Amino acid sequence: MDTGTPIGFRFLRQAQQEDEWPWFAEHYHEAPQHILDFIAGDELSVEGLKVADIGCGDGIIDLGLMELGAPRQLVGFDLLETDTDELLQAARQNGVELTTLPPELEFRVNHGTTVPAADGEFDALVSWSTFEHVDDPVGLLTEMRRIVRDDGFLFLQIWPLYWSEHGSHLWAWYPDGYAQLDHDAAEIEERLRTDHPDRAADVDFVLDEFRNLNRITADQLQRALLAAGWSISKFELLTGATHVRPNHARRPLSELGVSGIKLLAVPAVRSPAGSTS
Repeated sequence: MDTGTPIGFRFLRQAQQEDEWPWFAEHYHEAPQHILDFIAGDELSVEGLKVADIGCGDGIIDLGLMELGAPRQLVGFDLLETDTDELLQAARQNGVELTTLPPELEFRVNHGTTVPAADGEFDALVSWSTFEHVDDPVGLLTEMRRIVRDDGFLFLQIWPLYWSEHGSHLWAWYPDGYAQLDHDAAEIEERLRTDHPDRAADVDFVLDEFRNLNRITADQLQRALLAAGWSISKFELLTGATHVRPNHARRPLSELGVSGIKLLAVPAVRSPAGSTS
């Protein structure tokens, strides 16, 4: 019976019939470790820093970063309020012995490209699997530049990029990938609604996510960062062997084969007049 209240990306696990999908472990252990390992390659860490997570979602990554990275304070921002009671319950259910969330962990709601924080409030920013969903990447990145110190840094990851194999975010229904290239929106909607006639709210959630993906590429992300006052200092393209179907043969290989990106960026040097160089 449809309750009318969507359960978000947890619906993917149910659609795949993978009751043991390690969502918590992937976000509590693996994602924070990827962040810390990537920045450690440049002799950076978040230990003792005030850090912001842009697009924190359910907050599991932030809880993991608190444990593994030991920041002085961590603030998670998202368009929706993070359910701290559910976060604490999920942690306990997965063997994390907490009676309360760490007092150094805070969550705030941002509105579009407006982030409720002071100029230069943070030493470092992180963002994990968020920017493929952002309506105005330049606007949000500009705001992120405002809230970080001039000597701060940004870690940003996107997976999956829209034109890549699983860029539709519909892998539960199209495990062979490229649903966004092989099926039109009406076909996709019909498939999901037929498969889940009693889960209208969850289907609406997934379809809304799919329709509103911004289709940004790695090169477009670079241009957005530059326009917003950031300079990329290191990046890693996430790729793998990819079969090219006949109907995809004229698409750029960089779009088909680059499934994601991890990068480190720093504020661009500002001239005395305030312009960037």
